[in-house]
Amino acid sequence: MNPEPTIQMPAQWSTIAPEVDYMYYFIYWVSVVFTIGIFGSMGWFMWKYRRRPGVKAKPTGHNFGLEIFWTFTPLLLLAYLFHAGFQGYLHGTVVPDDHVEIRVRGMQWNWEFEHPGGVIDTYNELKVPVNKPVQLIMSSNDVLHSFYVPLFRVKRDVVPGMYTSLWFEATHTTGEVTGCTQDAQCGEGQSCYYGNCIAQCQQDSDCWEAIGEGSWCGGQVGDETRICALPVFCAEYCGAGSGITRSAFDDPDGSGRNTNHSTMMADLRIISQEGYDRFLEVGPPPPAECATTDATCEGEECKACWGQSLYQSSGCSACHSSDGSPGPAPTWQGLWENQRTFMNGAEPAVADRNYIRESILNPQARIVEGFGNVAMPAYRLSDNQIDAIIAYIQTLSE
Repeated sequence: MNPEPTIQMPAQWSTIAPEVDYMYYFIYWVSVVFTIGIFGSMGWFMWKYRRRPGVKAKPTGHNFGLEIFWTFTPLLLLAYLFHAGFQGYLHGTVVPDDHVEIRVRGMQWNWEFEHPGGVIDTYNELKVPVNKPVQLIMSSNDVLHSFYVPLFRVKRDVVPGMYTSLWFEATHTTGEVTGCTQDAQCGEGQSCYYGNCIAQCQQDSDCWEAIGEGSWCGGQVGDETRICALPVFCAEYCGAGSGITRSAFDDPDGSGRNTNHSTMMADLRIISQEGYDRFLEVGPPPPAECATTDATCEGEECKACWGQSLYQSSGCSACHSSDGSPGPAPTWQGLWENQRTFMNGAEPAVADRNYIRESILNPQARIVEGFGNVAMPAYRLSDNQIDAIIAYIQTLSE
């Protein structure tokens, strides 16, 4: 049974969340008690010492004991708050020895996650094992970002020019652990995701019913279907763009999710340790509409389908058109095996597999003539993902 939200806070999905909530509610109720006591005393003194005919005001006596009480009692409370707060701070800072380390890179306007063994996850998607400490080592490629998971009660700035880190241990999975290998082995309305049956969804309320409030309907895994996840936010909303509406996932004009600072989001999915080990073995999966079995993609048709999905989800479509229309970067239509000329006197080259791979991993190595103002970031994709993009580019030249 997944956790339920409390009166003022969302559900607790990590080991540190109860400590954070305890401190919040302790301070909250202490504030409530003091507020009632102070305003109640003020009201009582106003009534008792109100101005009345025939009654002459006189100063009250000195009460040394009362002054000692209201001087030192708050000091005891502050000492306890400091001790409990510092203890929680240390718990949230000192990482257990048996943790998994994941590299996180923030960039305009995407999250990249690199797992042990150099496995690069799908952009804006983070997979973590349940009941296992996970440490995130974070850096920024450009400007200040922030990694914030409300259901875990963790948040840390991602700063250019330095590393920051945080850790958490998830206590529940975002799906049922079944050891499945395909959707048919899961229940109705579920997708097989690295051995875990995760609820399919059309809107957030579908996920609330399946795994609890605070979850949301995550990134696209098919033409019509998405699967549930926990939200990751970039907490400092700079006000750029159209804001953070739920339609940001599906906005067809490209002004939605992961197009500006305020919509820089990611999906966090918690799976079993067995499922996470499988992910480290096979890498990120193709979309559900492309693959026939869990995490596999065989044949050029599947690869081209996967490449088209990456073209749309990784931000490529923002600069590279697929229909020959002009844009800030060269179009992909007719690119395959076409002659390319470059700036700065570089030798011309044919757009073959090696050239496309280099353009993805090191885009500033050779800049196509006429596009010198484009500052494309380096994309860290798996070999399978690069093969899929190449397959898709080939279809655009047929």
